[in-house]
Amino acid sequence: MPGSTIPESHNGIGASPADTQNGGAGIEGMRKSPPRARLTEQEKKNNHIASEQKRRNAIRDGFDKLTELIPGCEGQGRSEGMVLNRSIEYINDQLAERRALISKIEALGGTVPPELREP
Repeated sequence: MPGSTIPESHNGIGASPADTQNGGAGIEGMRKSPPRARLTEQEKKNNHIASEQKRRNAIRDGFDKLTELIPGCEGQGRSEGMVLNRSIEYINDQLAERRALISKIEALGGTVPPELREP
């Protein structure tokens, strides 16, 4: 761009002169960390398997906690679909009960603050 004080070679994109002088460090005087050893294909596969097992265990633990909290789920063979459906039913029942209690309070002349009306 004519009359610009920024050199054409440094338009804010890519490496600046400081980057190229310091081997890509970006900030003058900053040292690069030593390169890490690359993982073998088997190590990558093992890491993937381990992280996938961790993810599945976390999901399984979550469903186990739900079966403890939701009435009607305890002591049954755990079907994730059944646990989710019963959880939805339970939450809907709790919300209906809450609305009924709010109506009863108001019918008796009480007031319910707006922040407690709906979740």
